[in-house]
Amino acid sequence: MSFDVKTAFLHAKLDYLIYAKQIPGFPEANPHTGLHLRVALYGLCQFAYKFYIFLLKLLICLRLFHSELDHSVFIGHWTSPPHPSISMPSSGKSLILIIPIHVDDSLIVTNSTPLYNWFINQLTPDLEIMDTGPVSMYLRNRITRDRANWKLWISQKPLLVDLLQIWNMLDCMPSNILLSQSPHKLPTAPPNSIPDVCDDEITINYQHLVGSLTYLAICTCPNIAYIAMALSQFNANPTHAHLLMAKGVLRYLAGTLEYDLEYATPISSIPPTVTPFSQGCALTDADWASDKNDRKSVSGYCFYIHGCLVSWLAQKQKIIASSSTEAEYYSLSYALCEGLWLHLLSPSNYQYPPHFHYCATTKVRLNLPTLIPVPRDLNTSMYSTILFMKR
Repeated sequence: MSFDVKTAFLHAKLDYLIYAKQIPGFPEANPHTGLHLRVALYGLCQFAYKFYIFLLKLLICLRLFHSELDHSVFIGHWTSPPHPSISMPSSGKSLILIIPIHVDDSLIVTNSTPLYNWFINQLTPDLEIMDTGPVSMYLRNRITRDRANWKLWISQKPLLVDLLQIWNMLDCMPSNILLSQSPHKLPTAPPNSIPDVCDDEITINYQHLVGSLTYLAICTCPNIAYIAMALSQFNANPTHAHLLMAKGVLRYLAGTLEYDLEYATPISSIPPTVTPFSQGCALTDADWASDKNDRKSVSGYCFYIHGCLVSWLAQKQKIIASSSTEAEYYSLSYALCEGLWLHLLSPSNYQYPPHFHYCATTKVRLNLPTLIPVPRDLNTSMYSTILFMKR
């Protein structure tokens, strides 16, 4: 379910003095008269905070609390109905409400439709709420359901189509190759290779395109996570060759327009070696010293819950690893941080799964509480990393 708050910031009253110039087209009798701003407006960061505080007070009154890890995620659970019109679930579990909020758009996850209706009715006196019902589009993410078979698909086809139209590539020939060469050693682009982009606009166009690719990689396209990370390293000073490579990623994505992330139980698309741990597992890997410029390694991980891919990352390590084993340890520590975050983000009564199995490329199941003693002759960073994983 989802809802939208109309003119959200206008509901937050300001408790300090802010003055503004007269609005063009609506002059006052005295041209030197200033305007006293009484409500929050879009465009200033402190006003977003004022609306958040206003919304926080409303939700606390309804017995919801925000997650300690992400203050934009609100959680509520009731062991007894908050209103006579609401009945408890037939499964015997508590009523639950999980609400992630992005500015004035929000999703609602609940196990009770009457609870959702009650929640919307409670907010209506203080906010102008537009109940959009079952969500089909959220932050450019398209959500498709098959309730009969307990399946759900998420994609960003509308966003990808817009990108292809912006770059006049909607009818381009799709490519099966995502990365043909390293972005760190690209040959000089041919003259007039991008005639519609002048030299002065290379940087701004490149940053816009790479930013869009990064958003795709974060939300629904784990297959471009590495290349989006690699291309973003050149945001400060890109060349025509880098922009051509970024457009090559679009050419690859043009062939995946109909690809979606599937969430179902059970699901058969996970690797066979992970199947025994599909209730909750993390796969980690590291590419040692792969950056030829600074010899830093690249970490990667992905998390499965109930056989469904829920989190992934490709990230350059901040420290130069002196061996492939050290790079693998750093990669595993990144995955452990994400696993802890996933556990702590979920409500205390609804932690799924109870634990993750971490699988590294050493092909050895790591039992963290019984790791070998840590040698003290390691460098400080590595020593701290292994201690963190043991604990």
